[in-house]
Amino acid sequence: MHSKPTKIWRRSAPSLYHHISSVKPQFMTRVGDELDKTIAFRSEIIPDKAKETLTTSLLYSQGSDIYEIDCALPLGSFYGKKSSGDAAVATAAPVKHEAEGGGAFCDIEDKKLSPKWVYSGETVSKMCYLDDSEDSTIIAMSKNGSLAWFRDGIRVPIHIVQEMMGPMTSFAAMHSHVRPQALAISDFGLSENLETLVKSQSNGSEEDSILKIVDNAGKPGEVLRTMHVPGTTVTHTVRFFDNYTFGSCSDDNTIRFWDIRTADKPIFSLSEPKNGKLTAFDASQITNELFVTGTSTGVIKLWDIRSVEFATTDLTHRQNGHDPIQTELVNLYHSGGDSVADVQFSPTSSSEFATVGGSGNVYHWDMEFFFSQNDDDDAGATAKLPAPEELQGQCLKFFHIGNNQQKRNVKNSVAWHPTIDDLVCTVDDTSLISVYKPFPIRDYLS
Repeated sequence: MHSKPTKIWRRSAPSLYHHISSVKPQFMTRVGDELDKTIAFRSEIIPDKAKETLTTSLLYSQGSDIYEIDCALPLGSFYGKKSSGDAAVATAAPVKHEAEGGGAFCDIEDKKLSPKWVYSGETVSKMCYLDDSEDSTIIAMSKNGSLAWFRDGIRVPIHIVQEMMGPMTSFAAMHSHVRPQALAISDFGLSENLETLVKSQSNGSEEDSILKIVDNAGKPGEVLRTMHVPGTTVTHTVRFFDNYTFGSCSDDNTIRFWDIRTADKPIFSLSEPKNGKLTAFDASQITNELFVTGTSTGVIKLWDIRSVEFATTDLTHRQNGHDPIQTELVNLYHSGGDSVADVQFSPTSSSEFATVGGSGNVYHWDMEFFFSQNDDDDAGATAKLPAPEELQGQCLKFFHIGNNQQKRNVKNSVAWHPTIDDLVCTVDDTSLISVYKPFPIRDYLS
């Protein structure tokens, strides 16, 4: 059991922001709250010193429709005057969170939006922007595991990997199975160079989930290889560490690590039977060594893939057939046991990641304090940990109160901007879209 939470959780310290804007868009077609919604950013930014704005755009999906929404952020909230060091600092005063407003979405507040892309007949469950791709702009995944590639200027997909669901197909079981929603879970991950995609999906029965390696370079959408994950019904998360190594997280509480160049078996694995079900997993794209897991009981663990692999290959503790002793670097938690629905590393910081609770709340973590206490590069070294409450208080950078009234899956409802430090967007059950940059609590208290 955890002891009394540190005072950083108390509501006496308000949630302040360098900037926050929210909008509930209007659409040309009628929509309902029951439609699944996902969010992502494009990477392009346009600074305008005359207007004092920094414009970027986000991608928002509901049902089969995908929209591109521009947001004009105040330049001073992101880039200001030079400090005494070399880095530019934000100059705008911190603000509190209001239900709607903030100014970034003024251009669309009175407009009815039309979709930029349509994935007809499908429900989009995830989107990924393809920076610097000459062929496609985004990849979208549907709830049944199908994939579609879209390009600017073309409303319909230019490539498709279709997973048929209906009578006469191997996926017909999804319609009549006692747990159809549990089986209709899929994900995909992209290699660092964007040339290879790995997608996961159910096999349509309680046998084993499958992974498909898909080309995203020479012939986008061509399935290169199919691999089974024995003993699993669902593999809910796939993440690459680099161009070749990726991890898959399944419903047997095991993360398997694969190399796309080798045989169709994991090179090693991490079994995590404690703290409930493994519900979330992400790998850092900056260090290529760190990954984070989250569980149904709100426990978050930071791991070093080198230590996990070392423990697997080290025979010191395995001479009598025992499982490898694989130990996390850090153990954190959500307040009140809020389940971990998603976890995402920052694309611009090697020490930061965000976790999303089943409540819709977003927790921002910065591990710089922990790293400053442990600067040993030895993969087999034992980390020196401060007291749990001190570690929790030092590493929790910010807490954003979300809204998940319907208690639906909130995976892919939060996204980091790929190039603007600390800029995050969220969408809730009611189609309320927010973009914000945190003003850390410790800065407010200091």
